[in-house]
Amino acid sequence: MRKCSGFTLIELVVTMGIVAFLVLTVAPLASDWVYRSTTHAALTQVTQSFNVAKALALQNPNAVAVPTAAAGMKVTTDGTTTTVYVCTGSSSGTGCTGTGCAAATLGANVKWCTTYSGLVTTSLNAVAATTAAPLTLDFDNRGEASASAAFTLTRGDSSSNETVTLY
Repeated sequence: MRKCSGFTLIELVVTMGIVAFLVLTVAPLASDWVYRSTTHAALTQVTQSFNVAKALALQNPNAVAVPTAAAGMKVTTDGTTTTVYVCTGSSSGTGCTGTGCAAATLGANVKWCTTYSGLVTTSLNAVAATTAAPLTLDFDNRGEASASAAFTLTRGDSSSNETVTLY
């Protein structure tokens, strides 16, 4: 008799069973990690936008008096990309718009712009940004927001929610 080298069918089936078990165990953890990292990246962008808008309001480039908006922040989404504009004056003004963050497409009052995944649902004070209704937040010349700023960002299941109240 000759000795054969290689794997038996039983060894292959056991190995495939172990690999399948590991994949089924790791897949939910990996998708949760992706959801959390996407949500956290969006939260970082919103926080940075808030801080830029507050700093712009303190600079008061239009020399406005209280209660007039010195700076504003607008969050828009098209479903695939969420864009945050920081502009001088009111966030609901005509110059606080754009189509993305390319310099040629920005409104006259936009001073800073960022984007993140539109799969992350962004809410301000329990109102979600939609394609028809952007979120707006204005700041006076003391850097105070015109309303409370409780942002909630959601991606995937409820365990990947990120909530932050900015001051």
